[in-house]
Amino acid sequence: MKRNAFALVVGLIFGLGLCLSGMYQPAKVIGFLDLAGNWDPSLAFVMGGAIVVALPAFLLARRRSAASTCRPGAAPACARSASNSL
Repeated sequence: MKRNAFALVVGLIFGLGLCLSGMYQPAKVIGFLDLAGNWDPSLAFVMGGAIVVALPAFLLARRRSAASTCRPGAAPACARSASNSL
């Protein structure tokens, strides 16, 4: 249940970011993909901003020895499954 709630919150934040940047508009996306015509670089700035925000979290997760969803009592089994998924 906790994972589903976390996924819902992350999805809502992602959707809010798309709305704030205007990326829900097909014309904006087509403008980014139209390299030969009137190119709109705003999507590249949105993707760059997302990388800047996500990079520290990815680096932190890479240094962890076990998944953050592991319970202390189930750490050995959870650590094995986390290392197998990498």
